[in-house]
Amino acid sequence: MSQTAAIEQRQRTTLGEERIIEAARRLFMAHGFSAVTGDKLCSEARVSKSTLYKYFGDMTGVLTAVVINEAEIFDLSIDTSPATDAELWESLQGFGTRLLRLLNNPFAMQLDRIVHEEARTQSGLAKAFYDNAYGKSHVDITALIAHGQTKGFIKRTEPAEDLADHLISMWESLKYVRARLGLIKKPFPAPEAWAKQCLETLFNK
Repeated sequence: MSQTAAIEQRQRTTLGEERIIEAARRLFMAHGFSAVTGDKLCSEARVSKSTLYKYFGDMTGVLTAVVINEAEIFDLSIDTSPATDAELWESLQGFGTRLLRLLNNPFAMQLDRIVHEEARTQSGLAKAFYDNAYGKSHVDITALIAHGQTKGFIKRTEPAEDLADHLISMWESLKYVRARLGLIKKPFPAPEAWAKQCLETLFNK
């Protein structure tokens, strides 16, 4: 099943689909994608294999649907056109704080791990996750920084897209890499302070 077909199917959710997606979510989070067979999923969801194939085609289709569904938790609201300098920095710091709190969530981290593990063989899945999660954050932060440059609130002249890339990378840092590898449990013990520190470092605020 193509990624586009999986997305279109999610818009026509039936009870059987919901049961499969919810069961898959539980199993994937507990055991990882590769450990879950079609038989195990169908047993957990209490559906037949024909139902699974009808809606998702195969296990890759199921994983794609789960990833697209759960990537919504990465949709962090942000005001991309604040009226004042103070509101701009408040908006940036608030976004950074919410992002780091989200990345502290074990569920978000496990979803991230699953996508990274499957990305080499399922490029469409990786793109779907990126577009619905990190990619959207990058677009929003780029728009906010561009607005700040236009208003004169941000003095740095590099492209807003590059500055957004730098900022998000600073926020996540090696702390999140260590957490993804299982070396630490909670990457950001003080999300608000770290979000502010990164802003101050990048923009000399």
